[in-house]
Amino acid sequence: MRRLFFLCCLSVISWASGAQVSSEAELVMADIARGLEAGEFKGITGGMVSIGGEVQFEAYAAGNGPDKRHDIRSATKSITALLVGELIEDGSLKTVKKKLSQILPDEFSHMEKNDPRRDITVEDAMTMRTGLACNDWAPASVGHEDKMYQTEDWAAFLLSKPMAYERGKHFSYCTGGVVLLGRVIAKLSGMAVPDFANERIFSPLGITDAKWEHTPAGHTDTGGHLRLSLADLHKIGLLVQAGGKWQSDQLIESKWLNSALKEQTRIYERRERYGYLWWRDGGNVKGKDVSLIYAHGNGGNFIFIVPELELVAAFTGKNYGKRSQFIPNQLVAQRIVPALIEGN
Repeated sequence: MRRLFFLCCLSVISWASGAQVSSEAELVMADIARGLEAGEFKGITGGMVSIGGEVQFEAYAAGNGPDKRHDIRSATKSITALLVGELIEDGSLKTVKKKLSQILPDEFSHMEKNDPRRDITVEDAMTMRTGLACNDWAPASVGHEDKMYQTEDWAAFLLSKPMAYERGKHFSYCTGGVVLLGRVIAKLSGMAVPDFANERIFSPLGITDAKWEHTPAGHTDTGGHLRLSLADLHKIGLLVQAGGKWQSDQLIESKWLNSALKEQTRIYERRERYGYLWWRDGGNVKGKDVSLIYAHGNGGNFIFIVPELELVAAFTGKNYGKRSQFIPNQLVAQRIVPALIEGN
């Protein structure tokens, strides 16, 4: 028997959709749901897709279900970006141009006054352009996250690294910089990160039992390893798709979302672009220009948003460090999006 979970509770979403889903597109999505449940997409543990706020399917591979919390790895970073936006809205952070050393003086106290690392800004950390010798895509990097995880104080580890590039100029994927943002959130909000996230985003969305990991020194790991359910990821996607609005409440300032989601830096090794801890891609599909905004966590954990189609898709997976973690990208880009365009 097929297990498709249709969430009636999502009917409370406040916008009326103009999106139309053709019978052909419905068949494509039904086939993907069947494949997920049958284990045909090895290592992909669940998927949930909505068009215009209406859930098309929610399906799980064997051994998974609605109540399971998944380690979403670096998709956590995109949620961290939303929390930084809340600091901007409150006025506790006036600008992303603010230097980290001005917010966290203790963490930078070992440096000389003219040390260029003192000039690293919140925006530099959010666009992966700190300039520090930290590259999680290169195992030999002295600032690689796996080396950081073996230390007691992750911020001290990162800030002991020299500058390898000019600050603000070169993209170098660095989890350590996002971990520093967790300390910024705690310092400026006056709250532990999980409490701040619950108050500002999770509780209003009805997200319960989110599980954050902590560093050995007791700080919240805002760079990865947050545990959420598939439906939780999907709700975050709906929030972003709706411009930060949930029911009648503006949870995330739309101006901040526009900044976070637009291209802030290019990645020379890849075709993708980067906003504030959110990924961007897109192109022309069957004569229609579409943009793809997404959060990505190792293993196959994704939130996808295609604004032109009112599409939100979330996937969970466990294909850690494998090319097969990108199966959800293929399902969205090669099957769902073309089917929706053909139907219109």
